[in-house]
Amino acid sequence: MKTLKLTTLLLFSTLYAFASIPFEEKKALVNLYYATDGEHWHNPWNLNAPVETWFGVTIQDDHVVALNLPSNNLKGELTSSISDLMYLKSLNLAANKLGGHIPRSIGELRDLVTLELFMNQFVGFLPVEIGNLEQLEFLSLYHNRFTGNIPSTFKNLSKLEILQLGRNNFSGQFPDHLCQLENLEHLSLEDNNFEGELPVEIAELSKLEELVISNNKFTGYLPNSLEKLSKLKVLMLKDNKFTKEYKNFTNKMPRHYLDLETGTVITDNN
Repeated sequence: MKTLKLTTLLLFSTLYAFASIPFEEKKALVNLYYATDGEHWHNPWNLNAPVETWFGVTIQDDHVVALNLPSNNLKGELTSSISDLMYLKSLNLAANKLGGHIPRSIGELRDLVTLELFMNQFVGFLPVEIGNLEQLEFLSLYHNRFTGNIPSTFKNLSKLEILQLGRNNFSGQFPDHLCQLENLEHLSLEDNNFEGELPVEIAELSKLEELVISNNKFTGYLPNSLEKLSKLKVLMLKDNKFTKEYKNFTNKMPRHYLDLETGTVITDNN
């Protein structure tokens, strides 16, 4: 009992020491530290030092605006109190050993511009609350163990430029609500279990430069609307079940494209 009281006292002493950010934000960082085995991080924090000295933490105007801890040996689950870092613009926890589900509270980080959780061990469905992150420009979740469909709320991510969802266990039809993301430049869905035909609405992605959907279960003909994607530089389609009658399609493609049947990759010659 005395040990428990001492541990609690030390925790609160840590939270209040050198307080240069709000209490709730520092508490959220400390929660993350303990929940992910912080003592064994490659770059652990000295919890008795000022927060601004902690590896990967960026503070601006007395608030945490970035948390960048990629490849830092984080183990465990992402805590729901991450939402208390409400001024975060960048969250990068990629290439660690994080598992479990992404907490629904992630959707409360309304200022988030960049979210990188790739190369971890996250499981389950993506929380629909990600669709609340309307400032998001870069979302990378590839190489995890996510399942199910892509939430329809993703259509709300109107500023999104890069979406990387490859190497998971997503399933269902091509998420056509993604065709509403008019600023999207890069879309990768490779190595999943998507099926069915590509929607003609894909032509609405007028800024798209890269479309990577190889190693799925897509079928049917490529929609002629693809030819309207004038900025497309890379198209990777291999290891699907498309009808391989590309002649009429490739004749309509811009000159800077290579032959689609050569590895089913289109790339820019320039």
